[in-house]
Amino acid sequence: MAVTMRDVAARAGVTPTVVSRVLHNKASTVRVSAATAERVRSIAKEMKYRVNVTARNFRDQQTLMIGILHGVGFDRQRLSEGSRYFACLVDGIIDRAFHYGYSVTFCPALMGDNPGQAVSDGRFDGLIWYSTDLTGRNTELIQNCISPLVVIHASEKDFDGKVSSVICDNYGGLSLAIDHFVELGHENIGFVLEQRETFSEALERAKIFEQILKDRGLPFSEGSIIYAQVDLSGLRNQLRETSCTAVIASSETLAADVLKVAAEAGIIVPDELSVVGIDSTEYCEGLTPKLTSISQPLKRIGSAAVDLLIAQINDLPVENKHLVIPCGFDIRQSTSSFRNIKK
Repeated sequence: MAVTMRDVAARAGVTPTVVSRVLHNKASTVRVSAATAERVRSIAKEMKYRVNVTARNFRDQQTLMIGILHGVGFDRQRLSEGSRYFACLVDGIIDRAFHYGYSVTFCPALMGDNPGQAVSDGRFDGLIWYSTDLTGRNTELIQNCISPLVVIHASEKDFDGKVSSVICDNYGGLSLAIDHFVELGHENIGFVLEQRETFSEALERAKIFEQILKDRGLPFSEGSIIYAQVDLSGLRNQLRETSCTAVIASSETLAADVLKVAAEAGIIVPDELSVVGIDSTEYCEGLTPKLTSISQPLKRIGSAAVDLLIAQINDLPVENKHLVIPCGFDIRQSTSSFRNIKK
């Protein structure tokens, strides 16, 4: 049977309040002599006393747990295959949560099945929502959440600015990619988007892409947006028929699909088509050719989300609850100068 504070107090000949003061730094108004404190610590060690974290947190009305939500209608992200997007993001969340003494929890009810069960039932001190299909049920859950909440991949304009958010600087990141293409001599630049894309940030990136092309005086038409079906059917013909000599895919996963389909279609990357992705995790290094990519600062985004969440949990003021994190740009092997040799 677990040893309690009362057991330690009885052995030491003091009250439980004295034990709490010595071992947990509670009851700060109680004065304890150095000799008594040492005796309490010695007896606690001898009796192998351990803090009952669950009971303590219950008394403090804290769980010291952060829940990660993925939204309704999504499959759980894999850690062992494909893009390292999720792994990098979670590394940032976990490292920062541990810094504050919090645990991070994943469970099926959170990861795309029914996050409504966890949004406001009290099992977590706060929540981080990281995949933003900002429509229907997901929007409803976010708007009705009564627990502290931070949404990753949302911006200040979402939810009328009422929900804390962290997002990368998509305008800045896409500008880096487009300027890179222009420096290489490309003028006809396309953006590859999944046909039935519901990820709100991907759709926003397509709009920003159009805006930047127009701001730069570069050509834009309906054909500048290349839609890839979920099964990639039709993408081969689109890549063959497009006038674009360079494309940006909405994620590094989709960019990898472009590389694969291009190879199958006999389109040589980067000689005939330059390709850029978004995320730039180590996954890009394993592709053929290695993928040039906008570097989304995923670990920093995860860390910043935790900082905002902890401030909410502790009712602390923050200078800005809508953070936009700058992107980088990593040049690898999938882009080259315009050569006008596309078959």
